Amino acid sequence: MNTKGLMVVAMLMLSLMAAQGTLPANQRINGKLVWEAFESQRQVLQKSSAVIYTDGKSHVKTAYGVVVSEQGHVLTKASEIEGKTPISIRVGRDLFSEVEVVDIDDQWDVAMVKVKSDQVFTPVVLSEDDDVQQGNWVISNGSSSRSLRRVRVGIASAVTREIKSTSSGVVLGVQLGMDKEDVLEIKKVTPKSGAEKAELKEGDVLLSAGGRQLKERADLLQAMKGKNPGESLEIEVLRGKKKIKLDVELMARPGKPKMTRNDQMSGGENSLSKRRDGFPRVLHHDTPLTKSSVGGPLLTLDGICVGMNIARASRVATFAIPARELREMVTRMLK
Repeated sequence: MNTKGLMVVAMLMLSLMAAQGTLPANQRINGKLVWEAFESQRQVLQKSSAVIYTDGKSHVKTAYGVVVSEQGHVLTKASEIEGKTPISIRVGRDLFSEVEVVDIDDQWDVAMVKVKSDQVFTPVVLSEDDDVQQGNWVISNGSSSRSLRRVRVGIASAVTREIKSTSSGVVLGVQLGMDKEDVLEIKKVTPKSGAEKAELKEGDVLLSAGGRQLKERADLLQAMKGKNPGESLEIEVLRGKKKIKLDVELMARPGKPKMTRNDQMSGGENSLSKRRDGFPRVLHHDTPLTKSSVGGPLLTLDGICVGMNIARASRVATFAIPARELREMVTRMLK
């Protein structure tokens, strides 16, 4: 951000501090006058963030996304688009209706989607720094029109840390590919999971679980239904031309957390993300986003992407995946 821009922000903040009584809406931290000081960052969001729609009409936003390749690869929050079709995406002023899900990372609740287009997209510039210092400004997607992205401003308000899961349910500990119909092929085995301990391998094709034939993800979920963490499930896989049976220890699954009193005071399920815990590491900031405003990039004053907003956690907390983990995820998913 240039010196002139910083001076504008400083003057605005001083005027806010000096004001008496109730401030006019346009002078508050996310008011119109403050937004104008962040026009250069808004331009980054205009080119390198995506609006995700799943209503079939491209009218109601489901989430935002982060453009991560010139070929139109976009990251977004997986649980917000799960089971919803058709998916359409707006980048800048352009709307794209040919979109496919190419990969899902269950651990981070991230989906990678690909826009089918010959257009050259502008990916975000990912930060080389691992963390953002507390007290630093951060900028996110605010509301959007069909033609314009708007900003939402906040402060990095806590140290980067793990957010443990408070939810029930179990997982096998694998990520499945999305490119083969009626075939559940393991694309990645989660480290330290039951799947890794049982020596499941990338490229294994899941044939059955608990005696149930597997043709789609729903079959696997049904086979694990009612199971508790620590229980074992017999899995049959095809490895090359050989069928192998293995007992896999199921582990606790990140997912929908229990409602606390603070959650209820924060608006409950109407305001908070369905998946808002069970993340290995998050960047915590106070930007007042809605649950449909996560999924987009988190920027510095220089317009550099330091994370991806992944959950509205409470009325005063939003979580983002830090740039280090985001870089690793993008590299892995683009292979």
